[in-house]
Amino acid sequence: MNLKSFFTAFFLFFFLTSYSQTIKGIVIEKIHKLPIENIEIIYNKKSFFTDVNGEFEFKIVNYPAIIIFKNDIYFNKQIEIKSHKDYFQIELTNKGFLLDQVVIVSDINRKKLNSSSISISTINNLELKKLEGEFIGKSLNEIPGIFVHSASLNTNRIIIRGLGSRSPYTTNKIKAFINNIPLSNGVGEISIEDIGINIFDQIEITKGPNSSIYGSGLGGSIYLKTNSNLEDDNLTIFNSVKSFGTYQNRISFHKNYNNLTSYIEIEKLKSNGYRDNNTYNNLRLFGEIRYNLKKNISISYIQNNIKLNALIPSSLSYDNYINNPSSAAYSWASINGGEEYNKNLSGLTLETNSKMYSTKSSFYYKKFKSNENRPFNYLIEDSNTNGIRHISTFSKNNFIINLGIDYSKENYKWETYKFYGTLSEVTINNQEEKRYNISFFTQTNYTFNNKNTSIQFGVSSNKIKYSWKLLHSVIDPLILQNYSYGNILSPRISLNQKLNNQSIYINISHGYSSPNIDETLDGDGLVNPDIKPETGWNYEIGLIGRNKNNILSYNIGLYYMDIKNLLVAQRTSFDTFVGVNAGKTSHPGIEGQFNLLIYKPNSNNEITLESNFFKNWYKFLDFNNLGIDFSNNLLTGVPSYTYSSHLKFRLNSFTSIISINGVGKIPMNDGNTLFNNKYSIINFKAYKNIDFNNIKFIISSGINNLLNKKYASGIVINAKGFGGGKPRYYYPGLPRNYFISLKINI
Repeated sequence: MNLKSFFTAFFLFFFLTSYSQTIKGIVIEKIHKLPIENIEIIYNKKSFFTDVNGEFEFKIVNYPAIIIFKNDIYFNKQIEIKSHKDYFQIELTNKGFLLDQVVIVSDINRKKLNSSSISISTINNLELKKLEGEFIGKSLNEIPGIFVHSASLNTNRIIIRGLGSRSPYTTNKIKAFINNIPLSNGVGEISIEDIGINIFDQIEITKGPNSSIYGSGLGGSIYLKTNSNLEDDNLTIFNSVKSFGTYQNRISFHKNYNNLTSYIEIEKLKSNGYRDNNTYNNLRLFGEIRYNLKKNISISYIQNNIKLNALIPSSLSYDNYINNPSSAAYSWASINGGEEYNKNLSGLTLETNSKMYSTKSSFYYKKFKSNENRPFNYLIEDSNTNGIRHISTFSKNNFIINLGIDYSKENYKWETYKFYGTLSEVTINNQEEKRYNISFFTQTNYTFNNKNTSIQFGVSSNKIKYSWKLLHSVIDPLILQNYSYGNILSPRISLNQKLNNQSIYINISHGYSSPNIDETLDGDGLVNPDIKPETGWNYEIGLIGRNKNNILSYNIGLYYMDIKNLLVAQRTSFDTFVGVNAGKTSHPGIEGQFNLLIYKPNSNNEITLESNFFKNWYKFLDFNNLGIDFSNNLLTGVPSYTYSSHLKFRLNSFTSIISINGVGKIPMNDGNTLFNNKYSIINFKAYKNIDFNNIKFIISSGINNLLNKKYASGIVINAKGFGGGKPRYYYPGLPRNYFISLKINI
């Protein structure tokens, strides 16, 4: 080497090393703020990796610098660094593809699914579902073990492992939460079909009475985690046009300012409906504010307001279902029957965190006011609920102990009228109820020194009390009644054992379901003090894991539930029910979920298959109703199996999904003399991402029910005909329908 070349090389080396700067940072999960190891970081055609603490360190030669963060479990992320900064925090979103790696946020201690000792499922492809403007009910139908009877946008009934199948028109026996705030009313009923999924980062379903912390409902719990943890300021505009005159418009805004994070969303959904007397108008407003008072103390506030006005087409007889499925029941259409309501939720949550102790305290207020015009009467409802929910967590060495209380008081008033709003108006019923619910719970988790074995024990004590003021008419004397049932103890013990890329869990748990209003009344419309809550035990074993090269992940579970004091609301007239404890049911079943990576030549292109199935053998063990023995018959209102598969093609910024959803035969009456036919539905959807001058556009379109299959999306069990009419069992499913949407992120 000559002298000139030597000095040139020396000068370049000195120049580059003098001006290169070291950057440091950490990569964490977007939602859960947990560090992620083994993330590949690509800069200047070189690769670096995060360590076990999620941290990284490397040198940058010059600015601006383009850096890519890659991993099969998380969505890739590219950032541009324009100037030096002492420390970077990079947030990545979990794809949810590797089932065992999904972090469970409903577990107060936040753990990955492969460390869980109970049956939990999450909704896959949540971000893609938002592009169709889906509601929660439709998304839940893709979870093994869950079936949603869908009558219309405003009427759905969720069944988990056969629980809730006997509820006529509402969802019960299931707990639901937005963050730490309960959504259930004072008798355990929930209505979440009017909530869009766009405000949520994660939706988790605990199946069976498995959670001490989130209630011991026999059916399980639904946990809705809001998406306040967005990393960038943004404005999002969403517009969608669908079949049947359906329009959906949404605008949301997220802003970070020092220690303050805010998110607000306004959404309008309007539809003419597929059927007669089926219009729907829903205006929603959601807001969340989070403020970090100190490093380990934060306070958050959520507000959710819903204003709905919808007509009700009701169910159809078999003849009308086959020959004229778009029609409405004559009794409802002739009076333009429908409902309108205002629903408001306000919640304030204070969180504290330290190395060994943390707390989460929520104070909430819920209001519901509704008018419903029905063929048999006019119903007015007014409900106000106050509640508090507190959880304390102590952790030391291998122990984690949770203690908590959940208390609510609901004032519920309802009135029914004939000829409402006319000179001939007559009061049929005027009733005021006070509903009290209190639950104490504790849960202890111990992890053995090998870190592969953990055992969990929990117990909850639950007490319910109802007080009635019943005025049969304006001239009848006031009737005061009380119903209470206290100290229902629901224990749970479970075990998780990790084996390389697999984990096995075993769980034994107890749950209960309190009677709703109809189920507590006798033939005279008075309280029957002998009515008992349903109770049951759940026995379960499951396997969660993946293969060594991360191509296949799976979650399989076997379970058996034994329910006694089965609550049955017997319909005695058009709008009158009588409640009885009718017997016992057994709920054996198997569930499975599989994600398979079929082809992945590079990080931007892949073909994946996501499938799940659910098979059950539910039946009445001992069931006598109105002098008829239905023992050993199949449980009414639950399909014998369900399955769904989604074949997804991703090519750079373009994604398409072909899906099939299948449902087995459904017993429609307790005598098992009538069944709804099995069916399968095929859907196709496609999405395209376009970036232009820092503005992101997502165009999506799809066809639902591609083959135009005729099917019943909902069933009314044990339907009766009144006034010489035929029984109306069927809610027709939608025929082939289309949507197209545009989402703009600014």
